Amino acid sequence: SNYEMKYQEDYIDLADFLARERKVKEKAERYTPRLEGQKNNSVAYDTYKNMGILFNALSRTRQGLKGAIIRKPVEVQFPESQKTILEDIMLNGASFDDLTREICDLILGYGRNGVLVDIDSEEKPYAALYGPLSILKWPEIKREGSQQEILLKEVVKDKEEKEIEQRRKLEIDKTGKYLVTVYQKGKGAIDEWLPVPSTPEAPNPRLPKYKGKRLDFIPFVFFGSSSNVPEPSRPPLLDLLSILKGHWRLTVAYQYGLHFAGLPTAWFTGFNFEDNQTIPLGPGVVHHTSEPTAKCGFLQTGGQGLADMEKGLDRLERQMSTVGARLLEGQRPGVEAAETVKLRSSGDSATLSDIAGNVEGGLTDVLQYIGFWLGIPEKDCMVSVNKDFVSTRLSAQDITSLLGAVQAGKISDDTFIWNLQQGEVMQDGRTIEDEKEAIAEDKIKNSRNAPNLAGLV
Repeated sequence: SNYEMKYQEDYIDLADFLARERKVKEKAERYTPRLEGQKNNSVAYDTYKNMGILFNALSRTRQGLKGAIIRKPVEVQFPESQKTILEDIMLNGASFDDLTREICDLILGYGRNGVLVDIDSEEKPYAALYGPLSILKWPEIKREGSQQEILLKEVVKDKEEKEIEQRRKLEIDKTGKYLVTVYQKGKGAIDEWLPVPSTPEAPNPRLPKYKGKRLDFIPFVFFGSSSNVPEPSRPPLLDLLSILKGHWRLTVAYQYGLHFAGLPTAWFTGFNFEDNQTIPLGPGVVHHTSEPTAKCGFLQTGGQGLADMEKGLDRLERQMSTVGARLLEGQRPGVEAAETVKLRSSGDSATLSDIAGNVEGGLTDVLQYIGFWLGIPEKDCMVSVNKDFVSTRLSAQDITSLLGAVQAGKISDDTFIWNLQQGEVMQDGRTIEDEKEAIAEDKIKNSRNAPNLAGLV
């Protein structure tokens, strides 16, 4: 597809920084410019680049915000007799709760994802999740019955377990009916996408039906941070990413400078050393000469440049906690003029409350599509998501400080969420040792369990 994605490069950057330090280093000059003396020296550049230590603000902020949304269980209204189907509603066996967490991850990380609700060969409904880079084409307006097209990117495995990329086109044709066509790349010289050969067991295109009647809508739900329309929303953490990219460039230079400033280099003048002679240093070694003007010493920096860098890093870290905290701001109390609301919303920004509302609305649509395939009325399929994040006792400055502490790894996600609930600074009865254990457990848990979001997009 040649369809130009509005935030494509931003999605790639977000995925790389959410995938942590190794991925950022792998992308080399996309994020880490070469110094002037490294233009033709890859070894020196690699040494320089690998000095960097990523300040994990993006991932930690998303983790904290997701924790605020799901700190209360998502309430699902669905007939009790059918609820077991929600325990493995995704093709990989994941549950509706798992789907909710993954949607929160994607909408907070990228501001964009989608869910297709279909039926398998046994006519059991399932939900398939698509990240922002997997939604290649979408209609301007998703209106039931109108002609429209959605194009999705997928990766499937063949009989030899080899991964194959394919395209799935969902469309409402000229007759107002829904059909699904799957494409794979042809094996000829021309690089083109061809429909997968149709078989009686797997017809292509497929004409999905319910009780013998073809559908007149596409059971696909768009999720966005600003609104759940097909058009992509602005990623909510995009401003944080911009600051983090600057922080990364500066911290690479700082760590590199710190390395050289901390390793003084010996120098001698007026000593008669032979060429290529090894010059020993350290206690018990004496260098002598009869030359009265001879001198020796160590080269080292004054450190002023490093001090300036430290101030710059501190400033960027404060900015990141401020930007992240803004997502937790509530709506202004009282009545605002329409023009004021328009100006405040002109940046296409979304607060956490907006995002939680969109997650709730989208999940309700997904559940209603699942219910459709099972013959359950829409009124019996509802989802309610927590939107009560912040105690009124917390000031904006408190929230900023707390989020900065989470980003720096100084408090755990649990304490951050508890503070949002209670408006206090520390849990009653929680010792420093308990807090350190919680931080360590978070690091292990995140490294072991966090999905590779670069793969999800």
